[in-house]
Amino acid sequence: MVGVDHLNNIERALIDNLRTGKYNTTGGIGSGSGWSSSDVTVFGQFPTTDETKYPCIITEMKANGIETQFMGQQLTSGSANGIALGELYGVGFNIYLMVDRESSMSINMGSGAEPYKERRLLNYLMLNCANTLMDCDFMAASPSTEVTERHYSGFKEIGYNPDLETWVAVAAMVIVFKNAR
Repeated sequence: MVGVDHLNNIERALIDNLRTGKYNTTGGIGSGSGWSSSDVTVFGQFPTTDETKYPCIITEMKANGIETQFMGQQLTSGSANGIALGELYGVGFNIYLMVDRESSMSINMGSGAEPYKERRLLNYLMLNCANTLMDCDFMAASPSTEVTERHYSGFKEIGYNPDLETWVAVAAMVIVFKNAR
């Protein structure tokens, strides 16, 4: 069996979905959008100070490991000769939202576009980032990566950093997938 790069597939799907800001609504799959790719910069790791562009989202893989061993020795999978081992494997991410004093986005709330700045912009990004995270399509990035669960903790560490003059919010998310080997 050829190995599958589940961790990188999941991380890439997460980053790509956050870049578009798309989520599902009653209007259909991917019909909602919190932002366009030019409004928010998404980083797969902490950028250097001179690379940082606000508002931004930073994803950081914090942990990964076996969640539950669900396949035992000599498991038949798919065919009489398909013997496999495996487990449910989890990967955890911290997702950081950062907005500085100069950040601004025009948000259309039905009666025309309004500029959202500072804490108001952070609040808007938190809700729409949560929508995007919960509707992230991991199968589109890699059909061989089967996500079975996602646990989103919500944004908990919300505050202002006076030294950096930035508003910051941090959420955690665990994604569980099947790891047949």
